[in-house]
Amino acid sequence: MSPIKLSGRLLSRLEFAFVRYVYWHFNKPVYVILLGGPGAGKGTLATQLAPKLGLAHISTGNLFRREISRHSALGKKIEPILKSGGLVPDEITIAVVARELARFANRRGAVLDGFPRTVNQALLLERLLDSWSQEVCFVFFLDVETGDLIVRLAGRRTCSNKACGLTYHMDFNPPKKNGVCDKCGSALYQREDDREDVVLARIENFNGTNEPMLRFYKQRGRLFTIKSSNRDGKDSVLTRVLAVMFRNWQA
Repeated sequence: MSPIKLSGRLLSRLEFAFVRYVYWHFNKPVYVILLGGPGAGKGTLATQLAPKLGLAHISTGNLFRREISRHSALGKKIEPILKSGGLVPDEITIAVVARELARFANRRGAVLDGFPRTVNQALLLERLLDSWSQEVCFVFFLDVETGDLIVRLAGRRTCSNKACGLTYHMDFNPPKKNGVCDKCGSALYQREDDREDVVLARIENFNGTNEPMLRFYKQRGRLFTIKSSNRDGKDSVLTRVLAVMFRNWQA
């Protein structure tokens, strides 16, 4: 690459960063983190909350899959790790998240779903935002009883037709015909990680890493606990989260 093209690319990035910083000077971005065990409803809440607030919904799982599909340098590092069932190193994860948060399209902030998962990741995120003179505004812990989590996950059934992939729940959203997808007529199956024994192991693993995360954000005055159960209405958690945010913005 010629020096002229290289300097032009660098200049455009600097200009882009400058515009973002000017915007942030007058419009402070909002960063919301959702914590909770498997099946707690983080993804569902994020898809409801992000458009309500005009924020990006950022899921690390989706970001990893996008990097892989683009055959990017990060994607080439991530793909073999995920295929082997390993955990993506924190340094790579924060690099992927940072790239997404830095996009001007996401200048208003983001609802982070699935990140951070550990105190080290939380520290890396804190340092990243601090370098931008920004900070995490709200951390919501969706507190759901273990029994309810097991019911939510163990009752899920997925269409075996990958082109369809619809998900049902035997209690909350059952198919019209038992074991058969309403849309394409293919057989439904229970994913391996939705078996009750596997679900329980996933919950125990989450509990082992969750307490340090809760302490981390509680010490910073950012943590809000939202208790949820299978008896709640469809929009109950969203309504309570918005109420907490409104009260604290008004304070």
